[in-house]
Amino acid sequence: MESGKNASKNGFVAYRLKFSGRALREIGEAFDWYEKQSEGLGFEFELAFELQLKRLEQVLLLYTEIIPGVRRTLLPRFPYGVFYSVKNDLVHVLAVIHHAQSSRRWPGERSR
Repeated sequence: MESGKNASKNGFVAYRLKFSGRALREIGEAFDWYEKQSEGLGFEFELAFELQLKRLEQVLLLYTEIIPGVRRTLLPRFPYGVFYSVKNDLVHVLAVIHHAQSSRRWPGERSR
């Protein structure tokens, strides 16, 4: 899954997004879990994730670098971290992990 363009008309660099299979699986699992808890909550999780991606594209390097080349941003309202790397105009979303699981699943386990 990729989205985005290389450059915009106003001269700002627009970043392309690429999602690892792991990240897509984790987003789907979180969506399903929240939707089972309360109808519509999965969609709220999805909206929070999309909002954070938009913020991320504006200030890519603002977020914490947890290991060389990998940064983490936190979702608003939901206890998830989005782990990503940046190379040129490509933002590669590597994982989307619940805070309670992050110490066990990242950075020791890396999916490509």
